[in-house]
Amino acid sequence: MPTLSVILPVRNGERFISAAIRSTLSAMPRDSELVVLDDGSTDRTPEILDGISSARVRVLRGAGNGVAGALNTLIECTQSEYVARMDADDIVLPMRFTTQLSVLSRGVDFSFLPVFHLGPSRFKVRPTRINRMGPGELRLRLLLDNPVAHSTLVCRRAAIEELGGYREVCSEDYDLWMRAAASGYRLHRGNIPGLLYRHHDAQVTASTSWLEESRVEPLLAAAHDDLSAKQLGISFQCIDAIRRPSLATSECIDRGSVMVDRIIALARQQLSPPAVRRLSARADAIASAWRARSC
Repeated sequence: MPTLSVILPVRNGERFISAAIRSTLSAMPRDSELVVLDDGSTDRTPEILDGISSARVRVLRGAGNGVAGALNTLIECTQSEYVARMDADDIVLPMRFTTQLSVLSRGVDFSFLPVFHLGPSRFKVRPTRINRMGPGELRLRLLLDNPVAHSTLVCRRAAIEELGGYREVCSEDYDLWMRAAASGYRLHRGNIPGLLYRHHDAQVTASTSWLEESRVEPLLAAAHDDLSAKQLGISFQCIDAIRRPSLATSECIDRGSVMVDRIIALARQQLSPPAVRRLSARADAIASAWRARSC
């Protein structure tokens, strides 16, 4: 049984899947496997996967059940101590898995890394803000937005299984992070970039319909309410004001303003000055959108 299983769902990923797999294999530790689920592809993806000869790659076939279902299937079909997420259109950087496994060995449950943004033009690479976020900062930051890239995840299998895996929501990653933080798991984002995060027109999260659905997802709102209650002592029920401030009602904005004030007050008591500045900057951006709406 390998120590690490890297899980990679793909559907119609013929453009980038080969590069994603090559980079993943190059960065994987010796005691690890890459498990790919072809989730009902209708392009050349099955043919490309059939041509892989590495003994460290397993290919499974699915019927197009969506990202959450594919990820849960991949988790169920592996037995490693640690599980890593990879996307079919990203590129792993060399030290990613080594860095994250080291963090997990020190008591973290969910590890993430910053990314370099690649595209949409072929040669455009944009750096991300590279700063470490510890568990305390992330628990509060998740009430304001999702600051981590799903495809950089490495986590303890026991943690993700105890949470019941992914749920069928548009933002299945954000939903899982909030449930993990509310349940007391330790989330950590390091400061060493872990991959090239590719931007292109065909990715699901680029569509307007996905953005609209993800902003009004009831399960996502429930996870946000629960995390707010656990961290701040009250469920503000104001995720609409946070996620789509330009469309929020006055009542939602009022609740959201109180929640933001509590987040910053708690951060000043518990976190370092840099962490407080980062949370304040994000809160100010949301507040600016609220002010613009009221004008």
